[in-house]
Parts: sequence; structure tokens; C-alpha cells
Amino acid sequence: MSRPPPAPWLKRLLSPYRGLPATVYIQVLCSLINNIGGISKLFLPLYLRENYQLGYAQIGLMMAAYGAGALLGSLNGGALSDRFDGRKLATLFLSASGLCLLLLALAIPLWLFVPVLLVSGFADGAFRPVNLRLALEPCLPRQRAVAQGMLRVAFNLGVAGAGLLSGSLAAIGYGWVYAANAAATLSAALWLAWAYRRNDSAPVPPAALETAETAAEALVGPWRDLPFLRMLLALTLMTAVFDQIYVTLGLFLREHYQLGPQWMGYLFTLNGLMVVALQIPISRRILDWGLLASTQAGVLLTGVSFLWLTLGQGPLWAVLMMTTLTLGELLVSPCYTMLVMHRSEGRLRGRYLGLYNAVWQGRTLFAPALGTWLYGAVGGVALWWMCAAAVCLSALIQQPALRLMLARQSEPAPQSRFKAAPAKASQGENG
Repeated sequence: MSRPPPAPWLKRLLSPYRGLPATVYIQVLCSLINNIGGISKLFLPLYLRENYQLGYAQIGLMMAAYGAGALLGSLNGGALSDRFDGRKLATLFLSASGLCLLLLALAIPLWLFVPVLLVSGFADGAFRPVNLRLALEPCLPRQRAVAQGMLRVAFNLGVAGAGLLSGSLAAIGYGWVYAANAAATLSAALWLAWAYRRNDSAPVPPAALETAETAAEALVGPWRDLPFLRMLLALTLMTAVFDQIYVTLGLFLREHYQLGPQWMGYLFTLNGLMVVALQIPISRRILDWGLLASTQAGVLLTGVSFLWLTLGQGPLWAVLMMTTLTLGELLVSPCYTMLVMHRSEGRLRGRYLGLYNAVWQGRTLFAPALGTWLYGAVGGVALWWMCAAAVCLSALIQQPALRLMLARQSEPAPQSRFKAAPAKASQGENG
């Protein structure tokens, strides 16, 4: 007996996610597996404090070692993907990260923490640009927003599950948190190795195999691209503002609104649910709205959202702030990724993606310290107005750069080095 055809509404719901290159689905599932195992880095200060009796300054140095490794990894991971097969690099970086987590679970001597955290940070940072490249490079331009949205939804679903799992395991012992995270990360590496061995229809040749016609253009890297660097300067301002939700927002809600710490959990739950529900629908419409307008709107919403906190006192204003900021985030993430992919067409794409991810990683080196200093010096209300002013400046800085970068859209794009698998093969591989 033949199966009935799917309902029309279900076909419409699933249609944006069908026909993508197989590597998109591979990377989406990899992100889900990798993140669902745990968020062990959030427990690192408690682990070091309670199990090793370290002082706060020493804990800060340990966290800085991981952050430095992640920044170096972001810069170099993308560059390595210009020379080597990204599929093998992604598997290698995940394997290295999983082994480092396994070492942390085994209560290693204290002197080993700095090198392990450096390697762990490098592997985590290097995986991100390779993960993005593998998922987005074989896509058609209009497919990239959906693919990037799928990656973000997978990440947020994984983190949501990880929060429940890690909290439960931490009550038993911090070592179990790292063991679960290691198991998930190593499972993600095994999945990549198996999936790409099974589906090798979309190879990623190293840069040395490029044709003579594109070799000269491929020598252009991000450090010689002034419009791109101007965009990254604006992005640095915006990410510094965005980072305030992790530090100064909690202080403000506690000290000025007299809200308990559980409200931070409520707000981040709201953020995650909005990302899961709205990221892909919004990503699908960005090109219809216009990439330039969507990018600028996302940047402005991110910073202006904090002004809700200056209009009153109570949970309502905090919810309005997080809702507005999340709407900005839903635009910013796919817009900047699409801009980087567009600008790097026919160039050293790995270096572009690496530098872009390094900006996101680099904010953790200065944004928390700068935000808390300003919060203590001028107060929360003044800081929120500064955040709004900073994103307005960011939008002004990048406006001419974005116009110049997007002007290339009317020109024929150079042939991509990453050949997409035929749509028919992709559907057969992934149902």
C-alpha cells in the first residue's frame, strides 16, 4: 500500500530545507552533537576553585589561556582551510578538542592546565570557520542564509540540552561534565569522518589545485581589503555592545531592578527560544528585505535595545530589552556571514572566515573589562546610552564599506573552488 503524499502545509514548511548540498546537513548534525554534550567551559572557574583551591587571579589566567588559544585558532583555522581539505581539518580539530576535554575530566596535575586549555581553545576556535565554510561554501547565494540559520538553530538546541545535562552532572562531580562534553565532541568527530567517507561527491581541493585564471585573485586576503577591514572595525564596536548581556546586564538587573539571578536564566531562555523559532524564517527573508538594510537594522537594534532599561523599572523592561536585542541578533548573525561569504568569493575565503570569527572571539578580551569599568565609573543608565551611541557609530562606519562590497553582486562571481553536490544527490543522501 503506497504512502499518502505529505500535506501541503508540511511540504511548504520543509521546502526551504530540502535540496541543500549534503555537507550542510552533515555540519548541522555535527553542531548539534558537538554542543549537546555539555557547556563545560562555564564550569571551569568553579572546577578550578573547588577542586584545586585556586585564587581568583589564577583562575583568570587559566581562562585567559583558553581565550588566547581560541583567538589564535580562529585566525589560523580558516587559513589552514585554504591549503588543506576542510573535512579532515574539522575532524582533526574536533578530535583534539574532545581529547583535551577528556584530560580535564581525569583530574590532571595543575601544571598541565595551561597547555591543555591553550590547545583546547585553539581547536575550538579553529573549528568554527571551517564549520562555516564547509556548510556555506557549496550553497547557492540564496541558500546560504537558510544554511546559516540551520547551524544557529542546531547550536542553540544543543546548548539548551547541554544546560540541563551539565547542571545535573555538575551536582555529581565536575569531572562528569567534562567526560560528557568529551564524549559528545568525539562523537561529532566520528560522525564527520563517517559521513564524509560515505558522501564524497563534494570534494574540497587545496588552494594549490586552483586554475591559473583564479590563482591571482585568490592571493587577495582580508588584510589587504580595506572595505572588509572597515566592516570588521564596525563589527568590533557592535560585538563589544552585545557582550554586555553577559556581564553588566546581570549587575544592573540585580542592583537597580532588585531582580533575582533567576531572571538572567529567564531572559536567556527567551533568547534561545526566539532563535530556535525565528532564525530560519528571518534568514529566508533577508535578501528580500535587502542585505544592507538588514545588516544596519540588526546593528542598531542590538545597541538601542538597552535603552528600554532606562525607561522604567521591573521585569517588563528587561523582557522588552532582551526581545529587541534578540531581533537584532537574528539579523546580525546571518547578515555578516553572508557578507563575508560574498566578499571572499574567488579570494582566500578561509582567511576571511578566520578573521571574521576572530573578531567575535576577540571581544571577550576587552568587552567585559571595559563594560564593567564604565558601569562602575558612570553607572548603568549612562552605559546603556553609550551602547546606543556605539552602535550608531558602528552603522555609520560600515555604511560606505557595505555599499562598496555589495556593489559586486551585479558582477559575475568567480568560479567557486568548492563544487556543490548536485541537488538530486543531496536529496537522496539526506531524504
